[in-house]
Amino acid sequence: MRGRHLGSDLALVADGLRIGKQYGFHSLEVMAVIAWYLERSIYERGSLRSIPGGIAFDLRNPPLRMGAFRAASLAWDGDLVPPSACTVHPSDRVEPIPFDSVSADSPLELRPGIRIEFTAAVGAPSPGPHSVRLELRSLAIPPIVWFEVMDHVKVPEAPGS
Repeated sequence: MRGRHLGSDLALVADGLRIGKQYGFHSLEVMAVIAWYLERSIYERGSLRSIPGGIAFDLRNPPLRMGAFRAASLAWDGDLVPPSACTVHPSDRVEPIPFDSVSADSPLELRPGIRIEFTAAVGAPSPGPHSVRLELRSLAIPPIVWFEVMDHVKVPEAPGS
């Protein structure tokens, strides 16, 4: 699975060098600062936690390229999790929404300014760092909106400890 990431990482480096050559390397520095800011303003650092049967994490939803999505997918440590094992729970909704219920006819609507909890049934996570990649396919915009983070899983303390 790591080789697949290496290819996309090399493509990203090649694209960066092309942008640097065409527009100047200061442009790359500004893009990196923006990416760093977005990562820290969207993902709630330390929210990756163990829940019964899997994991949960939270995103803060600033006014970015959000909207209506026709599909959602989640990868845990590079492995795609079945849509039936994942949910999204915007804080303005009463119930979580299963990924497999999201479609063009029943889109997932994410509005700016709300907190969103995602869950995935991946079994009990092992200690150490883990990666989570979330992909959302928009109704209107062709490219996939994606977010990837690496964090350590917090395990809830046992009562009375």
